[in-house]
Amino acid sequence: MRQAFARPDRRLLLWSGGVGLLLYLIFQLLPEISDVIRDPESYRHIAEAEAEAAAVRFAEAHFGGTYEPEGTVHQIRERLYGYLSREKLIKDYDDRFGPQYPVEYWQVELKGDDGSSLFVRVHMRTGDIVGWNEVSDGGRGMEFGAASLAARAFAIERGYAESDLRLRGLPEDGGIVFDVADHEIGEARLALHIRVAQADDGAIRVVSFTPEFELPEAHIRYVDRQDRIALILTYAGAFGISFVLFVIAIVYAVLLRRRTSFRRGLLLSGIYLAFYIVQDISMFDGIRASIGEVENAGLATVFMTVFQILFTIGIALSVWFAFVAGDGLWRSMGANKWRRRGEPGFGDDVWQGMKIGYGAAFALLGLQALIFLVMRLGFGIWSSADVTQSLLNFRWVWAFPLLAWCAAISEEAMYRLFGVGLFRRWFRNTAAAAVIPTVVWALGHVAYPIYPWSTRLIELTIIGLLFCWLFVRYGFAAALFTHAVFDLVLMATSLMLLGGAGNILLGIFYIVHPVGVAWLIRWWDRRRPPKPRLVPAFAPAGAGTPGFAAPGGETAGGSAAGIEAADGESADRTAADDATAGGSAAGGDAAGGASAGSSEAGGADATSPAPMAPAAPMDGASASGGSKDGGDSPGDAGSADR
Repeated sequence: MRQAFARPDRRLLLWSGGVGLLLYLIFQLLPEISDVIRDPESYRHIAEAEAEAAAVRFAEAHFGGTYEPEGTVHQIRERLYGYLSREKLIKDYDDRFGPQYPVEYWQVELKGDDGSSLFVRVHMRTGDIVGWNEVSDGGRGMEFGAASLAARAFAIERGYAESDLRLRGLPEDGGIVFDVADHEIGEARLALHIRVAQADDGAIRVVSFTPEFELPEAHIRYVDRQDRIALILTYAGAFGISFVLFVIAIVYAVLLRRRTSFRRGLLLSGIYLAFYIVQDISMFDGIRASIGEVENAGLATVFMTVFQILFTIGIALSVWFAFVAGDGLWRSMGANKWRRRGEPGFGDDVWQGMKIGYGAAFALLGLQALIFLVMRLGFGIWSSADVTQSLLNFRWVWAFPLLAWCAAISEEAMYRLFGVGLFRRWFRNTAAAAVIPTVVWALGHVAYPIYPWSTRLIELTIIGLLFCWLFVRYGFAAALFTHAVFDLVLMATSLMLLGGAGNILLGIFYIVHPVGVAWLIRWWDRRRPPKPRLVPAFAPAGAGTPGFAAPGGETAGGSAAGIEAADGESADRTAADDATAGGSAAGGDAAGGASAGSSEAGGADATSPAPMAPAAPMDGASASGGSKDGGDSPGDAGSADR
């Protein structure tokens, strides 16, 4: 059984990591920091409690009665932000229209003493009321003529010149719509949507006022087409193929049960499950914001959150089987990509994986920044926003960077440990085996609000192949730490950009804490004597193959030829492996069984390092879930990549 991994070139690792970190700072982080320094007011906002108080005062003065807050969320006009981002009009819009028609605002849901539901939009900086919408029965409807006169009088009272108001025909919803002259940005035109109703006492009141910049039809059609393609690729491509991989993982976990153990991956899968359920609950307000201004939105949010938690449990189950089957596949092919607790070098492998992880993660951050720069300048990519990824909608914002470990654990288990191992067994070629799981992994990120949809497919296919190379060359621990540090830097940066000493210190802790994790695992491993290891008959001790290190640490082959050069395979051993999968290689099974019996699932996981980017935020998602007015810069926030 080949166990020792290639030792990294320290000088190359330091240089590539240093250059990558410099590129990341120059092209991604420093521009955001300079924006904050240049215009700090754009990043300040009133507290939710202040917004709720302002909304209650308005509602009781405008509608009468008493109101109680039901929930407050950070809302973003996602389509408008996307259009402004595409046309590079964000600053112009903020200067001209930001005070009256903000792109982002507090959406406060109120419940009246008469059972009515009212949504009030509160400006995040000034606390002004910029719109409202009573979604319950707001009284008797009025004839179009009388309603339009009342709506016009209201608009004039709000400060609009009568000559600027151009009445449209009767809309489908029975409301009144005025186009406002001289209020345009690019090809987007301001329209006032007003709905009036007559109360039981005969009084006429405005039950809904929503000023909106209506976007050009060509832009709307383009975005709809892009979103439709991304949705199909996500569900049919990523989710569909990932489910097939899950089923195959169950099959191989059973077939190779004597070479591995069903305790493999239990601890890491449990960590994934616990951390992600925390995120599911923390994202409650983000889900609520995505539903919009709908009566009983809280009940719908509870249902969606429960569904999300059940989905998370299913993903955790698939991750566990990926660990079991992936470990068995590599061991059946004579390679040990993931040492068990108690095997010689377990703790040292984790420590080396951490060191490789930091250097490789910094290098990949720089590469990602360059990819986005080239695509932005050469292909005109642009981003929109996603309220579910806004940090202002996280109940426990301190826990947000934990998503980095969730993404690293689940994706490295399914697409690297198991995915590459599976297709390597089928294709007998490691380079070819890396392509399919990498593309499937990349397809899981195309639904992020970055346009065109192919942007993330290209970017993450490149980065994913490099993750595969790291995994094949240096083992699971190195790939896990690389992925975790990569996402931790992005997510912790978003946390620090929220401002405040607490968030900054917490962000620094998240970036450096993998060092402590690796040190503790190595220290704990060295306190326990290694368990005796049986050498399988098909893999003589000390046997080296191209791209792998012999037990003494000397590499038998270099990595210059890429992923395939990082791994080699003997035809005789492969034939024996295939027989073993069916349970016919008695000698190999005995060795594998002894090895499996000596493992304890959790320990190996704790040492192994581990988007739906969001999803982790990539390319500099801002503190409020996006740039300045709430949108996301190119990259996944957060998400958190599921």
